[in-house]
Amino acid sequence: MGYRDDRIDERAEQALRRALARLDEPQFAAPPPDLVSRSARRLPSQPPAVAARQAAWAAWLRLAWRATLLALALLVVALGAAALFGGDWLALRFGDGSAGLSRTLLALQLLSKPLWRAFGLAGAPQLLALAVLFAGVAALWWWLARPAPQYAMERGP
Repeated sequence: MGYRDDRIDERAEQALRRALARLDEPQFAAPPPDLVSRSARRLPSQPPAVAARQAAWAAWLRLAWRATLLALALLVVALGAAALFGGDWLALRFGDGSAGLSRTLLALQLLSKPLWRAFGLAGAPQLLALAVLFAGVAALWWWLARPAPQYAMERGP
C-alpha cells in the first residue's frame, strides 16, 4: 500500500468540480438519506442458495407438468390411431364400453378420430406442410415463452 495524501484528493476534487461548473455540467448531488435502507428492501428475503433450490424445483415442476400434458396428448393421438386403424378392440378389452375404463377409452378414441380423418383428407403434402408449420410455430412460442434470465443479488460481507 502506498502513501495517501488526503489534501491532494480534496484539491483534485475541488478542481474537478470547478472544471465541471465551467462546462455547465450537472453538479454533484448528495445521496438520499434512505439510500441504504431502500437498497436493503430490494434485496431478496432469502439466501441465494435457497432461492436457487426453489427456482430449480419450480423448473422441475414446470417440466413435469409439460411432460404430463404431452403424454396425455400423445395418448389421445395413439388411442385415436388404434381406433382408426384397428377398431374399438382396445376399449372393449376393458369392458363393454358402457362404464369405467372402457368408456373412458372409447371417449378418447372418439375425441381423436375427427382429427385423424381431417388430417387424412388433406393429403400427404399438405399434412407435411402443416407439420412443418406447427413445428415452426411451436419453436417460436418456446423461444418467446422461455423465462428471462434472473440474476441473484448476493449480500456483501
